[in-house]
Amino acid sequence: MSAPSSADPADAGAAARVSRRARRLGIAARLALIVVGGLIAVQVLMLAAYIGERRRAAPLGAVVPTMQRIAALAQLVERLPADERILALRAATAPGFAPQIVLAQPTRKTPALLGFAARRLRQLVGGPPDRFVSVSLVGVERDGNRFLERLRNLRGARLRVVVALTGGGYLQIVAGGDVTARLLGLPLGLIAGILGFLVALVALLAVRRETRPLSDLADAVERFGVRLEPSHVRERGAADVRLVIRAVNAMQARIAELVRMRTLVLGAISHDLRTYLTRLRLRLELMPDSEQAAKARADLDGMQALVDDALSFARASFAPASGERVDLAGLARAECEARRAAGGVVTLVGAEAPMIVFGNAGALTRMLANLVGNALAYGGRADITLLDRGAAVEVQVEDRGPGIPEAERVSVFEPFYRLEPSRNRESGGAGLGLTIVRQMVESHGGSVVISDRPGGGARLTVTLPKGAPEGEGAASGVG
Repeated sequence: MSAPSSADPADAGAAARVSRRARRLGIAARLALIVVGGLIAVQVLMLAAYIGERRRAAPLGAVVPTMQRIAALAQLVERLPADERILALRAATAPGFAPQIVLAQPTRKTPALLGFAARRLRQLVGGPPDRFVSVSLVGVERDGNRFLERLRNLRGARLRVVVALTGGGYLQIVAGGDVTARLLGLPLGLIAGILGFLVALVALLAVRRETRPLSDLADAVERFGVRLEPSHVRERGAADVRLVIRAVNAMQARIAELVRMRTLVLGAISHDLRTYLTRLRLRLELMPDSEQAAKARADLDGMQALVDDALSFARASFAPASGERVDLAGLARAECEARRAAGGVVTLVGAEAPMIVFGNAGALTRMLANLVGNALAYGGRADITLLDRGAAVEVQVEDRGPGIPEAERVSVFEPFYRLEPSRNRESGGAGLGLTIVRQMVESHGGSVVISDRPGGGARLTVTLPKGAPEGEGAASGVG
């Protein structure tokens, strides 16, 4: 008997590594890297150009900070006569820097947020340690020049600095724009950087939106490869992507129809053959016993087994979905009892507690029957072991036969393939047993692997997930 198995371990390992690399660096990741890399390069160039321009256009800005400028103006005004102070203030007036002298002391004190600026300014101006210095933020004129204390209200805000003069009066400076930003230590390029990252985020979302149809298409093709049920993908995205999705949808439908027609033809032929075999068997029963009659009955038994396997293969290859809760431990106990009643040597380990999977009870029963029958036919006995692997249940069926050569462990899962000479027509079936096993296992989202049994013989290991594959029921097969 043969069953679908996994591919050669070396090939499977290489495919898994390729799959992992593909997931790590898919088309979405590649496009994202291109977008992010381009934006970073643009930001670096903009920053370099900005720094160079600032150095050429305003060399004094880096040498004379705003704090020092205000402190120097306060010291200058204190040393000038009252009639000349207005002239000095006019000379110091510039866009974003408006000084004036007021007589009344402002009632607004420095908020805690700007306490460091007031202390620094007091040190630069010098004079009495208790000199009145106030640093605050005010809103734009249309907001009534209200004082601000929170960073979230900084948009359009201006800086108001008040310094007490030793000769009387107060120097008040209202600054805004670049002066405010430099006083607070915020680089002007920060805004450009934030905008750049916002653009990058929008670009990444756009890239993800464009590549999402390809991801959906890959998932649908993978599901179709396992269950042979067309999974329609909605046509969206760019024009060429839509064409690819449309072609894949049509291809799925055509392949599914071909498989369905093959199944119907094979099933119909096998069904009709069973009718003729039944007639031949009845006629043989009416004939007198002889050596030729015995040989004819043996041939009929072989033909009957071939037809039964062909029907099971046809039904298992294209069957409806199902999602029952199946206790593998219960199925294994029932199979052991049936085999022992027929005189087979069967042992069972690990079936004391329930082993629940989602699938089709009939398909899983046939899968166990094929594995156990294969072990009994070619090894004289079957040793069944059930193991709970957390998210999956593992079923091991071992025999004491000659084993399966490593070079043949992929081929034995092909339809009608039989090992020679140890597994020939006289000792085995038509070569569909393991093929049916593989179809049933893979339709349940599992895998089957062949290895050597310690001490001699073959070990077939079936791994079935406890949950339904892809959130749906597994495909069923007919036992």
